[in-house]
Amino acid sequence: MVKRLEDLAPPGLLERAREAAKLVDGVSRVRVFCHYDPDGTTSASILTRALMRRGKRIHATMAHALDRSSAARLNEETNELLIVGDMGSAQLDLLEGLTYPVIVLDHHKPIRDSDKVAHVNPHLEGVDGAREMCGATTTWLFSLVLDEVNWDLAGPALAGAIGDKQAVGGFVGVNAALFEESVDRKVVVPERRLALRDHPLGKALGRSVEPYFHSLSGRPEAASEFLQAAGFDPDVSVRQLDAATRRKLGSVLAVRLLEQGAAPEALESLVEDRYWIEPDQMYAQDLEAYVNSCDRLGQEGLGLAVCLGDRDALAKAEKLLDEYTSRVLGYLVGLESKGLFAKKHIQFFYCDDASLAGSVAGTGMQYFFDQSRPVLGLSVLDSATKVSARGTRALIAAGLDLAAALRQAAAEVGGNGGGHNIASGATVPKGKEEKFLTLVDGIVAGQLASAPEKAQ
Repeated sequence: MVKRLEDLAPPGLLERAREAAKLVDGVSRVRVFCHYDPDGTTSASILTRALMRRGKRIHATMAHALDRSSAARLNEETNELLIVGDMGSAQLDLLEGLTYPVIVLDHHKPIRDSDKVAHVNPHLEGVDGAREMCGATTTWLFSLVLDEVNWDLAGPALAGAIGDKQAVGGFVGVNAALFEESVDRKVVVPERRLALRDHPLGKALGRSVEPYFHSLSGRPEAASEFLQAAGFDPDVSVRQLDAATRRKLGSVLAVRLLEQGAAPEALESLVEDRYWIEPDQMYAQDLEAYVNSCDRLGQEGLGLAVCLGDRDALAKAEKLLDEYTSRVLGYLVGLESKGLFAKKHIQFFYCDDASLAGSVAGTGMQYFFDQSRPVLGLSVLDSATKVSARGTRALIAAGLDLAAALRQAAAEVGGNGGGHNIASGATVPKGKEEKFLTLVDGIVAGQLASAPEKAQ
């Protein structure tokens, strides 16, 4: 039986979305400003589709940050309404200074609420935005409040949640409620299978980033030799294997991950629920992979076009995905051999491509970095240093909060930072990296020491 939105999301969150939705009908043109990653780009696509269905003209931008310079540019525009997606809760001071109405659809932990901005954030209503709702599902809920015809936008919302790692271990909370309803409405069809792309096994294993297999990923020949030694034909795809052989392959790969010290949640992701999106005729995991590669390689507009169903864009995105995969694997293979730098409570590495640092940090943390301390990836640019930090669920349970650690440490060196407890980022002045790392190390030490009962 079809469920009502009131059965799927907290009443306070729905009320916030309804108040925000009231701002839409009185305008003819909407400015959309979203984060540039998969969660932000899918949020932009959901807004674009939903608003165009209501006859609105759209100007959409995906940006790396919402800072003083971008806020100044926005303030120079003659907008009727601005909707900020997958960011904004940490930039309320900037947004409150704009001369036109603003809606924020964000899932990052807010510092405060606002009485000037229509602020829709799950944290404000007791929902964990790091696990139970992402930017895209928050945006999708807003679109459903606008019009329930938007149930067919479940696919981009799924891709956004997958991009923010909220599918690891299975969806929970509002995510689970909304996606289960989309299955009941025949918008999405789930299937359980190994988390490998549908290539010949040797290529699928050798090109696998998540899961990442130590000494095999990034090395197709070694992957093929490993498979042959284990009794598998490297030229056969996963789809061609019978059920018993698939189970055997899954067991062999699980042992491999255990031997390399992967996090428990990484083991859970070896066999995943893949979601076929009926309206878009593709898997949500593949949509996320295409969008992520476009975003990380500076082609955010192409990623948005893929989400909007442009098949020409999809062909171009396939090539970008191959390039992106090669670059990420190159960094990870290098870190396998070189290792990381370490302080007492954190580990870190340098990455000359800031767009890849987060992906490298996240994958390495899950699959082969030291699990006892969070990792920071630093990209030293011309004018500043970008930082991407990642932890594990076990570290979060022990008290780690990377958003707080990076925010405090960055502020002390004249930078800024924030994000989620398990995944966060910062920008710090060039030349202040060592002081920043020392501050983060001390803050993390305090976090882990202050909650010993959580780690037991």
